[in-house]
Amino acid sequence: DDSAAKTTAEIQLGRRLFVDGRFSTTAGDFVTSCRDCHLSHESPEGLRAFNDFLSRSWQPWRSQEPNRDTLRNAPTLFDTGELPRLHYDGEFSSLEDLVRGTLTGRPMGWLPEEREQASEWIRRIVVGADGQSPDDRYVEELQEVYAADVESLAADQVVALLARAVASYVRTLRSPRNSAYDRFVSLNALDEGPAAGENAQQFAGRQLARVAELESSNQLRLPPGFSADALEGWKRFHSVEGGASQANCVACHVPPTFSDNRFHNIGVSQREYDEVHGVGRFAALPIPDAAAAVRPDERFRSIPSRERPDAADLGYWNFVDLKDAPQRRADESESAFLERMVATFKTPTLRNLAYSQPYFHNGRFGSVRSTLEELQELNRLARAGQVRAVTGEFETSLILQEDLPFLVAFLGTLNDNLGSRFVGQEGGL
Repeated sequence: DDSAAKTTAEIQLGRRLFVDGRFSTTAGDFVTSCRDCHLSHESPEGLRAFNDFLSRSWQPWRSQEPNRDTLRNAPTLFDTGELPRLHYDGEFSSLEDLVRGTLTGRPMGWLPEEREQASEWIRRIVVGADGQSPDDRYVEELQEVYAADVESLAADQVVALLARAVASYVRTLRSPRNSAYDRFVSLNALDEGPAAGENAQQFAGRQLARVAELESSNQLRLPPGFSADALEGWKRFHSVEGGASQANCVACHVPPTFSDNRFHNIGVSQREYDEVHGVGRFAALPIPDAAAAVRPDERFRSIPSRERPDAADLGYWNFVDLKDAPQRRADESESAFLERMVATFKTPTLRNLAYSQPYFHNGRFGSVRSTLEELQELNRLARAGQVRAVTGEFETSLILQEDLPFLVAFLGTLNDNLGSRFVGQEGGL
């Protein structure tokens, strides 16, 4: 029908915009597009889950702001259409806002004061002006999809339409869910995720009890790729109380997406800051309270450096809504809540880790094993009370050395067959 045709046309339009490098500034030292940070199968280095291989993605160099690295590691785009907030620090509340911010922002080489200039440039690319020839195909597609008289629109209106199209395309990027883990869940008729009103710990307890019941009756089935070690890792991942280990990974990495879409501090920013300035310095870093803070604060959206001891990456602290955030406790003051949001970052998905290294928001670790070893050390520091504003669930978890090989085996079962996802898709799209 007509609506389905328009939806298809909108997605195809967004797909073409996604790979178009003409929207980046010509004042930088290279042109870029959304795809340059969100690859699929274009690279000879291997498949990607719509992310790149860099610890921190690159951005065009500008003499006024000579930073080659962006602030963060590029996350996967799989399943982002389901997320309530986007970016590791929750900067954006919709895909449309994120795309607008990207097209007119630093990832495309534009400086913060150049947003209006960026919008005008994008309009010239689309409709033609000041010596630019119009892109007739974009004009026709925007007319078809949005019934828009593009030539009469202001620059910000054109950018808004392009953002809608790209966001519609990104919403189609879903993980295939064809992993060994998904087969394990299906074969044993396990629930994919918590029931309505059920928290992660209750869900985990119910799942563990179900698997124990199947094992006791010799009915548990392990599909190819889901080994006995992976099963043991699954159990430790879901362990929330009792026994020698209570890794409690499931408290934040909740199936089926393996993220709770919330923001937590496990000490990653603190470790990075203290490695530059000395152990214990992050704990003493002056951070304004709710009454004095002006957020976002660029000092606290910075990569730590010796030249800037007042600068750190505080993540969601910069964007959290002090009144409406679901993570705020009913009896908690704004200042206490803001302090608790220091250095918090969105829980990343654990699906397709084989295609999304390096890990953490700062891309500090290149293997699952080394990341788990760092998590174990961070967990030790948290339990000793040495992580500023640590998330409570992490402080009460216990990750042991003996857990690591089993957790590595389990996490390996969360990798989809992405080759099938990209078959026949030119340019990885």
